[in-house]
Amino acid sequence: MKKTSRLLLTLVALIGFSAGVYALDFKAGEYYFDNSKLHFNNVKMVMGGDDSVVVRDMMPQQSVPWLCSSLSMDVTNLKGFCFINSTIDAGTYYESLDNFLERVAASSANFRQTKVRESIGREPQHLIGWVFCPLNDFEISDGYWRTQDSYNIQPSLTVPLIHINTQDGVTIADKENYIDATFWLDNCGIEGYESMGSEEEPLSIEIKGRGNYTWRESYKKPYKIKFAQKQMPLGLDHSKHFILKPDFMDWSGYLRNETGFEISRQLGMPYTTRQYPVELVLNGEYQGLYFLCEKIRVENGRVDIIEQQDNETNPDNVTGGWLLELGYEDNQVIAQFQGNDPSNSWFAFMAESPEVLSQVQRDYIHDFIFQADSCLFVTDKTDTGWEQYFDINSMARFYVIHEVMENVEAFSGSLFMYKDWGEDQKLKFGPVWDFDNSGFNTTGDHFIFQYDTFFSFLWIEEFLKFPHFQQVVRQVWREFKNNDVLSKINEHAAQWRSLIIAAEDCDKVRWRSYASIHPEEYVTDYLNLIARKVAWLDEQWSVPVGDVNCDGHVNSVDVTVLYSYLLGDDDSSSYRYTCDVDGDGHISSVDITAIYNILLNGNPALPSN
Repeated sequence: MKKTSRLLLTLVALIGFSAGVYALDFKAGEYYFDNSKLHFNNVKMVMGGDDSVVVRDMMPQQSVPWLCSSLSMDVTNLKGFCFINSTIDAGTYYESLDNFLERVAASSANFRQTKVRESIGREPQHLIGWVFCPLNDFEISDGYWRTQDSYNIQPSLTVPLIHINTQDGVTIADKENYIDATFWLDNCGIEGYESMGSEEEPLSIEIKGRGNYTWRESYKKPYKIKFAQKQMPLGLDHSKHFILKPDFMDWSGYLRNETGFEISRQLGMPYTTRQYPVELVLNGEYQGLYFLCEKIRVENGRVDIIEQQDNETNPDNVTGGWLLELGYEDNQVIAQFQGNDPSNSWFAFMAESPEVLSQVQRDYIHDFIFQADSCLFVTDKTDTGWEQYFDINSMARFYVIHEVMENVEAFSGSLFMYKDWGEDQKLKFGPVWDFDNSGFNTTGDHFIFQYDTFFSFLWIEEFLKFPHFQQVVRQVWREFKNNDVLSKINEHAAQWRSLIIAAEDCDKVRWRSYASIHPEEYVTDYLNLIARKVAWLDEQWSVPVGDVNCDGHVNSVDVTVLYSYLLGDDDSSSYRYTCDVDGDGHISSVDITAIYNILLNGNPALPSN
């Protein structure tokens, strides 16, 4: 039985803290409250500032299923608003909003509070006729505004439809605890994809929340799901573990993460997460467009390394099987430090695998990270000691991907690294994951670590001080250009947009709060931004014709490297994109002659025939 004596307080983020200056006004009109989850008896709408508080009753209506409050005139200069369950009389109270709430709370033994994290100050007039909807029936509840027509929107059925029902309809409460649920997937007649389960015979799953900012700040929540047995939904990799991502921050038309993944695939990263657009119905309510995604984990077909056992105590068995994440959680932190750069904020390394660490495991990986960090911060940048710890090729590819994507968070959070078993194995970078903070700079004329941002950058600025790392970055860039990755990005974006556009339109109605994002012109703007960044990077990283090893010079070393490549030396295989010196599409002794011609003419351009 629900308590009806408790007080529900739902505050918006306060706007304009300067005395007498606020951005929040409520215009005259009708405002609604969805009481279907909370079932309160005496809901009041409270609006206030520094000097006065206006309280209005929320009354049931015959024409709509929500409680309604009608404002006969504008209520202006507000500091915030809330909904409370209280018997306090409607009217105007001449005191500050803070004092009013403290006074009312003091009269209730079950005072509760939650913040609404969406500012409405920028367009309060658009809230007339909207419904305030608490997300759940917790003692502490989030809430958001939604339009009346969002209650009637149906799936587009142009992408597969996932139905999830939690046991007894309970709310997915947190990121720590799985709850039991059922799952079935309707392929909606889309060729090439199989349905899974049915309404009559659904599959058993467990589900919980996931994410950092997106879990805290978004009303459209991300989820982690776990099947009872391994599955291949929509042809994704065979596993028990998958993610449902809303990508609610993506103003680019849901292109940012998928574009980052596509660049990773084009540059040959060993594993790149695959995802597929779906629509989600959770406990009978349409939730809009989501992306069913492979979870990054140590597993065949994903991060394919030897898996290390939890709580391993044999020192010989703890040198590999590590999947690490640089992130923001405080669970399973194995190294937290500023590194040798005191300007950095604190970075937290977390162990994704193994999940439960013995002290032997914790000591090993802690020491490995600190030793690797120390080797970077040497005065002599021709020193190669750091290369004993870091895989330079994966790092260069990882970096190039995030530079093209303008991802300022790349070396601050959601950064994955892994290490296979063996003392000689190095720390490899990837798989790529989160591009939510990419593409915000519109000029595309800076390196990501040069932007004025609150993110810090782990290691990358120090890496770039080493000539060898610069050289490998230029090699990767030549590969990017030779494979015409930019054109492939644009082609993939067009295909992706055509796949999701109808479902996206339904999603906009369901989550009207976010309707200002995804206009089609933003898609064009985003792709143009990437094109500008690619052009700018080409100015920074292009090398002269004949510079086979990409060290910035054409000399006899390039002849030696090209000769080694022709002999099949594996160590020179990374130069295959620079060995075709004469540009005829073939690598042969003619290219060696071309380098000699360049050296003899003192000009990087080949002599005309």
